[in-house]
Amino acid sequence: MTLFYLGAGIGLVLAVIYLVVGTLSFLRIRRELAAGTGIDAFAEEIDAEQIALVPGFTWKASLAVLTSFVLLVIASYSGVFWYVLAFSGLGTASAVIVAFVLELRGDRAGTAA
Repeated sequence: MTLFYLGAGIGLVLAVIYLVVGTLSFLRIRRELAAGTGIDAFAEEIDAEQIALVPGFTWKASLAVLTSFVLLVIASYSGVFWYVLAFSGLGTASAVIVAFVLELRGDRAGTAA
């Protein structure tokens, strides 16, 4: 039961942070669109290769799907493994929060210059 309360506490903290950084990112994009400073791919004539997927994305995504499938199969045999899935979700939320924070820091550094 301790693991449940620990996970719930971490999840609550991550949910609040997720909402804050997600809202800040949304407001930044909204401000850019309202000011007309967003990137317009057609006006800039950006080459399709510049918008291509990140190198290595396919194998990483495939490995993530395979790992998720294996964890679900294992969890179906024993309830003990359900904690692994829950903490995996917390790790995913943490990764998205880090991506939001890096994006916001990059935007602030670009506007300060």
